[in-house]
Amino acid sequence: MRRGCSVLSGDARGGTLGYPTANLGVEPALLVPAYGIYAGWAEGHRAAISIGTNPHYGGHERRVEAFLLDFEGDLYGKRLIVQLWRRLRDERAFASEEELVAQIRCDVEATEAAEPPV
Repeated sequence: MRRGCSVLSGDARGGTLGYPTANLGVEPALLVPAYGIYAGWAEGHRAAISIGTNPHYGGHERRVEAFLLDFEGDLYGKRLIVQLWRRLRDERAFASEEELVAQIRCDVEATEAAEPPV
């Protein structure tokens, strides 16, 4: 059975960095893959997906956020199914926001090049 999670309001940091994310309301008891950055798919679009605590901003609670490539629109309140294709890297804090944005740009490029599973 495929089950989606509702898109909730987040801190809106992704949008200010140029990469708005859909923040998924994942139940605390639900198992999720290892913390990290993944290439995948959501809502018919390739997606760069972050699972973790946002250590760059000192976060402590688990979050699942998806940046849908080539998507414009409002996903708030919508149920979103996310498919992970490939793990790109571990999550980590960066020396500056500029370094973070540069890494996100690389993650998006890797997502564009990722092949879906067969």
